[in-house]
Amino acid sequence: MNNFIKFFYNMKVTNTNFINNYYEFNHNNNYYRLYILNEEYNIYNYNNIYTINKELINNTLMSEIILNKDKNIITTYHNINYILLKINCNINKNITLEEIDYLSKVKIVNNNKSNWGLLWSKKIDYLEELISENGKKYPQVVNSFNYFIGLSENAISYYNNIDIDNNMMYYISHKVLRPTDKVDSLYNPLNIIYDYRVRDVAEYIKNSFWTDNHNIYNELNNYLYKNNLSLNEVKLLISRVLFPSFYFDLYEDIFNYNKDEKILNNIISRIDEYEEYLNSIIIYFKRFYPIDEIEWLKKKIIN
Repeated sequence: MNNFIKFFYNMKVTNTNFINNYYEFNHNNNYYRLYILNEEYNIYNYNNIYTINKELINNTLMSEIILNKDKNIITTYHNINYILLKINCNINKNITLEEIDYLSKVKIVNNNKSNWGLLWSKKIDYLEELISENGKKYPQVVNSFNYFIGLSENAISYYNNIDIDNNMMYYISHKVLRPTDKVDSLYNPLNIIYDYRVRDVAEYIKNSFWTDNHNIYNELNNYLYKNNLSLNEVKLLISRVLFPSFYFDLYEDIFNYNKDEKILNNIISRIDEYEEYLNSIIIYFKRFYPIDEIEWLKKKIIN
């Protein structure tokens, strides 16, 4: 890999370390990651990402896409696609809502509108197929799966009742923000998508429970003070908070990467606490916006 980096990027390195889906190395006091692109890449999409990347690296800690010797974004070698990033942030720092807010100030003109309800329905169909084919090997998944499908259906129902304005702007958002993610995920251009600005806020709210972030309501107070969210945006946020992406991310890790299903233990053991947290989040936003409470959740907490 050292020779690969020298040939394609003209960098002489003495040590590379492979972690998950990238090689990491240092060069001239800078930290780099050479990512392996597992999915079939669309050069048009990566050209768009590169254009946005050039804009963002000037005023954020966004990792910089480094072109190869041929001035290409993607380097293909032995039928494997690579992309090199120079990391500009502290990789050990936790994500904050303030940083999410700052990054999402970049508005995007995008004619391909999201339909979260449809995407979630397709995801559920895919996950149900996985469990029907391989569920016998994972009894813990089988025992917990129906509950989270029910929670997902609540999220879809809530979303489908929103009168979405087709003129709502899109902003810099992220494909995935997991509870364990550090700030490098936030500033990774390969993790960028265009979506409603509340997408990442909703993911942060969910993650705050699993990371025991006791400052979440202070952060939300500051966020709402700086951002004049519409009623529809708040409803979109609530629908996404209801969708249990944290469970399904681990579910896919178990089925696709042979992770031990015990990684679900923390989620399953704290589900009653999480329901209380969900209800408290809805009550919080209800103080400022005329949103509907989730009746089954409210009744369950009362009982």
